[in-house]
Amino acid sequence: MATRNIPVLLLVCLRLSGIALLCILWEVLPRSGLVNPTFFPPLSAVLQEIAALLRDQHLLGHTIATLWRVVAGIVLAALLAVPAGAILGYWLPGLAAGLNPLFRILAQVNPFSLMTVFLLFFGIGEKAKLIIVAWVAFWPLLHHVIGGVQNIDADLLKAARSMGTSPSRLFLRIILPGAAPSILLGVRTSIILLLAILVAGEMLGGLAGLGWLLHWSSNYYSSPYATTPIFAVGLCISLIGVALSAVLRKLERDLFFWKPLESAWSAAPTPRTLRSRPNRIFAVTVLSAMLLLLVAGGASTSRLSRTNGSFSGEGDVPQPSASGHSGHMSHEHSLPAAGQSGHSGHTAPSASPVQSGHP
Repeated sequence: MATRNIPVLLLVCLRLSGIALLCILWEVLPRSGLVNPTFFPPLSAVLQEIAALLRDQHLLGHTIATLWRVVAGIVLAALLAVPAGAILGYWLPGLAAGLNPLFRILAQVNPFSLMTVFLLFFGIGEKAKLIIVAWVAFWPLLHHVIGGVQNIDADLLKAARSMGTSPSRLFLRIILPGAAPSILLGVRTSIILLLAILVAGEMLGGLAGLGWLLHWSSNYYSSPYATTPIFAVGLCISLIGVALSAVLRKLERDLFFWKPLESAWSAAPTPRTLRSRPNRIFAVTVLSAMLLLLVAGGASTSRLSRTNGSFSGEGDVPQPSASGHSGHMSHEHSLPAAGQSGHSGHTAPSASPVQSGHP
């Protein structure tokens, strides 16, 4: 049955049925006892933990820090990859063909294997994280820019050259707009990998970002579900990745309205209503949000780093417990008295009965 023959409401229900089934199983299985709820908490408990992180533990600030690094790294990669791809694809196609095997090898290098090298040369500050993101985004962007430039209509380029167009004007008016769909496709295909690599880098070093918060949550248990903070931060990271991909697909649909959008479920292009001009309202909104994020995100990241990721009403980053339990974390301020609940329903890790290696 063709998709266009299905009512819109029924089509939406079909597309959301898998997510609804996953949410139901996530809630029912831990509460029924089929899985251990201590280590696999129900969805409702995870959502409550997300609300607690938003209210008390700077989840929004850490999210802004991660998004700022993603956007700044992609912008840095684009500033390097777009001119290089245009030069190799249009002015030096022979060199591009000769270097193509090397580019493919460098693109296939596991970023995790290079992460320690970047941290060794550039430290654990913001410079290393931005370079890691730029490295991961550079190679897909370069590949798509070269392909996009080489696929530009040759007659259009000949007409521009015959009119005496300067190289700079040719790049800005012909090559860059012609390769723009390929550039956006390169960003969209690498955005999930970028987020995963950045989260891993934040876990290795730094005091701000979702990766740091995920590392902190692995040492900070809640009651009665020990791993609720881990699932809460992980769910936030997954939702951010889905949202970024959806925003880029929306940009692709609005700006490049003449280009068929490939379906994720079949080889056939997704049908769309053709328009005579692009819809720039959403693009302007996204660009404004990116500029605001670049300006405000750096300040938010610096503030969280200066305070060591401190939480309102609590001390700084959990420090090693004074009781001598190495490898576990506790807050600088004194713990609540016996029988009193900790901050946001949490208990100190040193008092948790689920920590391995301690009775």
